[in-house]
This record gives sequence, structure tokens and C-alpha cells, in this order.
Amino acid sequence: MTNAVPGAAWRAGAVVAFGAALLTACTSSDGVQELEALFDEEQRAEDVLPDTVLDDVAVDGGTMRRLAADDDATFYAARSNEGASTCLVLVDDAAGEGVSSCTMTPNPTGTEVSNGTSKAMFVVPGTDFTSLEQSGWTRLGDFLAVR
Repeated sequence: MTNAVPGAAWRAGAVVAFGAALLTACTSSDGVQELEALFDEEQRAEDVLPDTVLDDVAVDGGTMRRLAADDDATFYAARSNEGASTCLVLVDDAAGEGVSSCTMTPNPTGTEVSNGTSKAMFVVPGTDFTSLEQSGWTRLGDFLAVR
């Protein structure tokens, strides 16, 4: 003899399925996962910064991933030294100096970094870029806008 309430297993399964559907509906589908997937890829030679620049930006050098470059700067995604934040790194190629900006939010879109000459912002796939273009931003790669 069991002590189970008739239909209890079905209701429990329905609650779990509903909860999973709710979590899926709340999960960001705006390209953040694509940016995060960069950190799963093996680091390449072009992703590695000299120690002098890494000292400026205070990010985990093993997580550096080159996103793009323009005439004045090279742009990277990285993890903070604590590993909890996604960071945008801007390296002034002529000066050999870098700056970074990190975010604690799951969606780094809008995280900006500037060195006074160049300015960059994370813009993940799925972001409406129209208003940014009207404000003078130029898309530079899948995850980056510059001004």
C-alpha cells in the first residue's frame, strides 16, 4: 500500500515542466550566449596581450579574446580577475596602453570603455542598432560598436 495521492506525480511533473518553461522564457535570447561562447574557445596568439598592457587593465589574461580592431585601437572581451564579470578591453595600439570596463550583469550590452580618443561598447547580436547608428556609433564586428 502506498501513501501517494492520486495524480500527485503528474502535478509535480507539470509544475517542473512549467517552471522550466518559465525559466526558458526569462532567459536572454539576445546574443549574450554567443558572446559567452567566445570564452569556451581556445585562446589564439592574437588574443594574448603583453604583460605591460595586462597590468593596465586588470583582467584575467587567459580569458582575453580579440573582437576587432580599427585604425587606432584593438578591442577584446575578457573575464575580470575574479571571473564573475565580462569585461570590454580597449588597447591603444600606438601607446601600448589599455583600459577596461566590466559589468556584473548577465547582459553586458551597453558596457562602454573609453581612453579619451576611442570609445567602444558591447553590442551583442540581436541588439537594435538603429538608434546607436543615429548617435554616431559604428558596428565593428558581432559584439562591438565604436565611436
